[in-house]
Amino acid sequence: MVALYFCETKAQFDAQLTNYWAAIGYFNPAYAGQSGKLEATALTRMQWLGIKNAPQSTIVTASLPYQLLGKTHGFGGSMYNDRAGLFSVSMFAGQYAWKKKIFKGDFSAGLQVGMINQSFDGTKIEIPEDDYHDQSDPALPASMVEGKSIDASLGVFYSKKKWYAGLSVAHLLAPEINLNETNIYEIPRTYYFLNGYNIPLSNPLLELRPVLLVKTMEMSAVYLDDDSISKVETNVLKAMLRNSQIDVSVRMYYYDKFWGGLTWRNGDAVGLMLGMQFKMLEIGYAYDFPISVVKRETTGSHELFLRYSMDINFKKKGKDKHKSVRFL
Repeated sequence: MVALYFCETKAQFDAQLTNYWAAIGYFNPAYAGQSGKLEATALTRMQWLGIKNAPQSTIVTASLPYQLLGKTHGFGGSMYNDRAGLFSVSMFAGQYAWKKKIFKGDFSAGLQVGMINQSFDGTKIEIPEDDYHDQSDPALPASMVEGKSIDASLGVFYSKKKWYAGLSVAHLLAPEINLNETNIYEIPRTYYFLNGYNIPLSNPLLELRPVLLVKTMEMSAVYLDDDSISKVETNVLKAMLRNSQIDVSVRMYYYDKFWGGLTWRNGDAVGLMLGMQFKMLEIGYAYDFPISVVKRETTGSHELFLRYSMDINFKKKGKDKHKSVRFL
């Protein structure tokens, strides 16, 4: 049994991603249709191997540009499923992005609206049978409880030649999910800033692609009773309850088909990334090596993604009116 003492605690809700550059639509709806292609990405992550009930996440995003009344718009969708401990969450959302040419670049403002379902399996709670624990604690659900809430996100995105940047806020309404009469799950607003640049090298077959992601989450103070919680649980909670985070990754592309790179997440992990692209399919893998206190309990995290992309032809006679700029 884990004993926690929180003062309006808000834990990390969104999935932790190393290949975040491959699933921008997950945290910024303005990316919908931005590549000028039909894109669909499936990503799965197994976090903190060796820790029982550690998070496991699956994300699917899809988007495409569409011409309507002489203007280009972006449409997309996002699906997210995550299991961590006795909690399970799923999210389904639709996206729309308004687009305009500004300073010879592509500007996009996007909105996402969807539904979040949160559940907690109280049947699997293990309470020690001794004088210090209450087997009938009314604060703990004894059955499966769940709740739903509407969620929304906003974002802007801009790309010009080989440079791009985006700013977004997820969980704009800071929704509260009522699991039952006594248990309420609060989802904090989370802010994302993304910036990347593709750097051609002297060798025309090589290109360097650095990307920066800054994530900030609204969170209140946290109090842990260390006498009532194990060291493993304390380390995991401290890693999950971090207010802000910086991810920096650098990939080297060869012949625009094969790539490898390194990533660093402040106070959390360093990682190795590998991938390749064959025609319309791209596959990538990442392995995170923990550098936080969690490293005492885990060997790391695995992440795998598969992306499909297809050029969109807006002209009936075969010439592509919309020029796709590859900046990812």
